[in-house]
Amino acid sequence: MRFKRKDSQTVKILLLLLILVIGIGYAYLTSNLSITGATAVAGNTWDIHFENVQISPGSVEASTPATINPSDNTKIDYAVLLNRPGKYYEFTVDMVNSGSLPGKVSLVDFSGITPEMEDVVDYSVVYTNNNSPVAVNDILNGGSSKNIKVKLLFKEDIEEEDLLDVAEDLSLSFEIVFVQSEEDEVTTDTIIQQLKTENSSCFTKYTGQVTDQVGQTVTAQNVYFNKCADKRNIKFNNMCWQMIRTTETGGIKMIYNGEPDNDGKCGSSRGDHKGIVGAQGSSQTLNASYLFGDSFTYDTSNNTFTLTDTTTATWSDSTYESLLGKFTCKNTTGTCTTLYNINGYESNTSAYTSSYTIGDTNYAQIGNSAFNANSSSPAMVGYMFNKVYKYTYSAPTSGSLMGNDVSYSGGTYTLLPAEGESELTTAKDNIHHYTCNNTTGTCNKVRYYYYNNYYIELDGEANIEEAINNMLYDNNVNRYNSSIKGIIDSWYRQNLSSKTNMLEDIVYCNARNMSNQSTNGWNPNGGSTWTYMYFKNYNLNNDLACINETDQFAVSNNKAKLTYPVSLATHEELYTLTNNNSSSYYSVLTKTGVWWWGLSPRFFNGGYDANVLLVYADGIVNKGSNGVNGAGGVRLVVSLKNGITFSRGTGSETNPWIVE
Repeated sequence: MRFKRKDSQTVKILLLLLILVIGIGYAYLTSNLSITGATAVAGNTWDIHFENVQISPGSVEASTPATINPSDNTKIDYAVLLNRPGKYYEFTVDMVNSGSLPGKVSLVDFSGITPEMEDVVDYSVVYTNNNSPVAVNDILNGGSSKNIKVKLLFKEDIEEEDLLDVAEDLSLSFEIVFVQSEEDEVTTDTIIQQLKTENSSCFTKYTGQVTDQVGQTVTAQNVYFNKCADKRNIKFNNMCWQMIRTTETGGIKMIYNGEPDNDGKCGSSRGDHKGIVGAQGSSQTLNASYLFGDSFTYDTSNNTFTLTDTTTATWSDSTYESLLGKFTCKNTTGTCTTLYNINGYESNTSAYTSSYTIGDTNYAQIGNSAFNANSSSPAMVGYMFNKVYKYTYSAPTSGSLMGNDVSYSGGTYTLLPAEGESELTTAKDNIHHYTCNNTTGTCNKVRYYYYNNYYIELDGEANIEEAINNMLYDNNVNRYNSSIKGIIDSWYRQNLSSKTNMLEDIVYCNARNMSNQSTNGWNPNGGSTWTYMYFKNYNLNNDLACINETDQFAVSNNKAKLTYPVSLATHEELYTLTNNNSSSYYSVLTKTGVWWWGLSPRFFNGGYDANVLLVYADGIVNKGSNGVNGAGGVRLVVSLKNGITFSRGTGSETNPWIVE
């Protein structure tokens, strides 16, 4: 974000204006004045200040370390020399509101950076818990504190001609100015506290493990689920949303619930609205040179799509990898009424695709889509994916040799006998899974038979364990967008990107960890029976821990990187919102009249069918799943960051909280 700089000669004038409001006995601190220090008015107190400055490891040595100004405790002074690219000075400090009145940020200010240094240094101020910028209008409630991180960095991408001959020792000041927030404003903190106090029977605390930040699985302290039917509705960006839960970082995670009606209400009686309507995944012939785009825009008035960030290409064995995840109209104009998402390789001339038109869709979703167009690989339960091995059905040629393992060298696989055996066998049984489908036992592509005559074809340096790792756990497993992620990203870019600064970068868990890896048929010694590959959510649970970092989708996670802070609800969240009755796992939040996708994989079965969990039309979440190539509803999820201001509302369908 941009910060206002002051000339070094500018003198800051701090004024305190107290206006006693007749009949209320309340002090109003005007929003156009800089407010610091402490005061007390009619039982309320104003005291916002800095505490506890900590210099971050790796910072350059400062000639004057960062210190709170003794005469102005919302200001920090320091002097530092940054003499080459990559060097930085960083510290954390607590913003503390010891008073009872809420404060609102009106200015975040640096001074002391000389004109000569302006183009070679960057500075940032972010909240330590979620790395979101400290911004004007952020709220700090009475009796609360927030830790922030301040960083001054010598840019690393500096051209040689822009480097200074002599680095300067900068004498710097940093301050945040607060004013009192408006009387009718409430914040996420206020709403959460109200729900905790007044609705303890339906606003329930979660006490297990949670992964809301990348690489940080902790015992939850601040996570509450909202089952309150009349206290969950939020209007944000003139769209209806429903609160799912609070986050460990103090935000509010919420699910899309459609456009408000003409009266601004968010009830379940709203009819269909225009959206992106997808068909079940299918194959498409790509035998010409077409225009492909990374994303698209769409126009509901004339039912057309227009590609963005385009390139012209021809699908082939040598080009297909660069086209996976892209969109095409199958023409050279880039405008169409039927759009195709390229989701997987089928042949030199055809691809697995998800197709879309503009049409009527359920009020509570942006549209519908296949999760992925191809269901015949465990990789396709991924919100993003990389390696997809061919998985199909065919008996080995009669007399083909079988092995218990393979070696790989110079592009050639060699079958290996089981331990204690001196030679290969023709038996295809519980321990002999590998074959070259010939009588020599060598090949450049090898089959691993999982069950009966279903097999996965391996190519490259991989046995079955390495293949599973490449599909589910490898650091490079998230390379291509799923069909549903591509749709969500394009919708967000067109409809919500201007509000990104109000959303927190939270983890969305696409839990691909297997619960039966040691016993199913994908284990060479696990037999060859019809045993599913079960993922964490095969059986419903409320465990919000996300074990694998490659499943922790977030903008800040380079191993599972989101384009925007948006995804889908997990089934752990949806299950916890239910009434947990054995016959009816549902809640009002999940009942929309059509089925829709969650984010959680369920299983891959022996008949090559990757399944992801869903919510039924009547709202039941009890073990419902579908092959990923089916077209289901898309209800995306975002998380309002801590401190966001609400102007009015009660949270009901007829009077939702409104985010300004």
